[in-house]
Amino acid sequence: MKERLLALVAVLLFLSCARLPTIVPVTGADPCGPIEGCRRIFPTGKWQLLHSIEADLPGGRRSVMMGLTVLSSRLRSNRSVIMSLEGFVVFDGEVNQGLKVHRALPPFDSPSFAEGLMEDIRLIFFKPEGATAECGKLMDGSTVCRYINPDGGFVDMVLRSTGTCESRRYDREQRPIRIVRVPADARTGDGMPQTIELTAQGEQTYKLVMTLLEAVPLDP
Repeated sequence: MKERLLALVAVLLFLSCARLPTIVPVTGADPCGPIEGCRRIFPTGKWQLLHSIEADLPGGRRSVMMGLTVLSSRLRSNRSVIMSLEGFVVFDGEVNQGLKVHRALPPFDSPSFAEGLMEDIRLIFFKPEGATAECGKLMDGSTVCRYINPDGGFVDMVLRSTGTCESRRYDREQRPIRIVRVPADARTGDGMPQTIELTAQGEQTYKLVMTLLEAVPLDP
């Protein structure tokens, strides 16, 4: 009997965690106004960004890489290159009216890796493109603005009381699959984050900590 009760509690906890958190409506002309500061963490225009990337991978593996990203916020396009610390390219792909992979060495050579990487890049560097579903407060008092993704999922932009900004992505079944976190003290005066944390949940779990080394504005 005790084992059945514990199993039931575990199932209920799983189902509660798998759903979108409830948003409590708030009064005011612009309930998502406080989120504007979080929107400024997304680069505007065309940029070349160089990051060092510390990756915590499944099985307790850890890796340190370099990531070079050229992006356009207007076109929502990007070219992303992953390199070893010595500068050896292990992955080179781009999204510009479709996904194209120029180079991919094991273990970065699977189609699912390329698609997942580009989805992560969009979540990290581009503002949500879906329609706004609702704005308000979470149960812990954080401000949230929810967007409906074109794929049927959702993205919550969350401003915590600490000033930390989060982009939380959910799939069609409302399960959390990605969390991008930018601490308040990681943002510079121009809004460009110096540190970005991405946590992947689901079948493939990993964590990336990206440290900005160089940000170069490019001609439109």
